[in-house]
Amino acid sequence: MSIMVNRLGLQKPASKIITVAGTNGKGSTAVACEGLLMLSGARVGTTLSPHLFRFNERIRLNGIEVDNEVLCAAFSAVEAERGGITLTYFEYSALVALWVFKLNTLDVVILEIGLGGRLDAFNVIDADVGIITSIGLDHQDFLGDNLESIGAEKAGILRLGQQVVLGPDLPKSVHQRCEELQIMPQIYGEVYAAQAESGHHGWCFKRGSSRLVGHLPWGQCAPQNLVLAYLAVQTFRPVTPEDLKAAAVTLKLPGRMQSMSFGSRTWMLDVAHNPAGAKFLVAQLKQRNVAPALVVCGMLEGKDPTGLYAEIDGQFRVPWLLVSTAGERATSGQALKQALGPDPSISVCDWSVILGEVYSATNEGDVILVLGSFNVVEQANQILSVIGQG
Repeated sequence: MSIMVNRLGLQKPASKIITVAGTNGKGSTAVACEGLLMLSGARVGTTLSPHLFRFNERIRLNGIEVDNEVLCAAFSAVEAERGGITLTYFEYSALVALWVFKLNTLDVVILEIGLGGRLDAFNVIDADVGIITSIGLDHQDFLGDNLESIGAEKAGILRLGQQVVLGPDLPKSVHQRCEELQIMPQIYGEVYAAQAESGHHGWCFKRGSSRLVGHLPWGQCAPQNLVLAYLAVQTFRPVTPEDLKAAAVTLKLPGRMQSMSFGSRTWMLDVAHNPAGAKFLVAQLKQRNVAPALVVCGMLEGKDPTGLYAEIDGQFRVPWLLVSTAGERATSGQALKQALGPDPSISVCDWSVILGEVYSATNEGDVILVLGSFNVVEQANQILSVIGQG
């Protein structure tokens, strides 16, 4: 990867570079950084991973995914220099993104790190700002089976002299790495934080006990991730609490607290796919005073269905419909059912009859929560969009 970066001259694709790592919350934090930077007048390139519908979503210029012509040109440029070097899917994708950014004279590039950090393809780039959003148990086969090991892998993105922003309650291994690099990180909650306002009407942005701006609306982007983005951007770019308020209204990202009205119900789609993500999602729903009447869930192989179920069921005791995922790590709804046990409130449902099953189990005005993987959110979006257009 480093050889290809040098061949293509991609070491510094923009004046400022932000890397975003973590178990959960990376995508929304990256998009929040993007939104705040665009409000300040910056020209921004952003990578997101994985994509929901098409590869183009992985590379954005000023908030808009690149078109096929740009992608094809970038792939051709990388292939022309590759020679006999073998590249993984993620390395090829990273090089294509960096090539697109290099050609577009950007002020800032935001790189979302994949499942790890230390060994991620984008970690060949030295970033000016590093963000670690959260650490939870996920991808244990690659990252280790405990939070300290996973934290150490994620902290591999950090650099000497870097500005660093950390989410709350990260393991000691992350903070130890900061100490080794003589970094004084900004930590969510120590000075700046988001706080829910009474009556579920929104939230306020606080500095210590001082309220900087209030009555911010509940949007798709979690307030915590908006604040992490604010802390990162303000290290090198003038942004204000009012910019944060504007971003909270406008930011959208499919599969992150995505709300769709269909069939006189509200469908809440979220890509939460591990216990930590489910716990965070539950907190977001409760802050918004949203209680699902039914859960639709599908997961990929190697995940923790019992842990995810426990986090949701511990707060919302409602029926579950288990669906199958697609792809090489697909898991059937029946396999999930076996993992979760003989609970009569849990049943298996085929995607072809999902709407009928949902309608028979819910009433008008109810909320249906769809979660468990990017693939499940993709399939739900396609079903609702196609039928809605028809």
